[in-house]
Amino acid sequence: MEGIMGITRQTSSRRILGALLLAAFALSAAETWARPPRARELCGVIRAIDLQTHTLTVQSPKRDQPLALVWKRDTKFIRNWKFTDSAALREGLRGCVYYRSPFCGKPFLTKVIW
Repeated sequence: MEGIMGITRQTSSRRILGALLLAAFALSAAETWARPPRARELCGVIRAIDLQTHTLTVQSPKRDQPLALVWKRDTKFIRNWKFTDSAALREGLRGCVYYRSPFCGKPFLTKVIW
């Protein structure tokens, strides 16, 4: 009888220990979160601007081909450290663009500085 009681106590102790470990793991996982990737920077010359489709093409010495980027309503345009709008952009300007590349779709601008 004593042997059976010992096995029962070991089994219940393992269940309690397992439940405590599972609870600790579940509570620690609730604290985690992910940040979106940072925007990429590309400096170069603005080669083309399409105000109708909100597309900006930038040629950089770092890339062989020009990069076409789309801007959205929340894209920031900064000229001489002051906010402006997309109408102030001109072809041939040197500047830096900050953009994100979604998994699917065109890369989009977050900020343009010149």
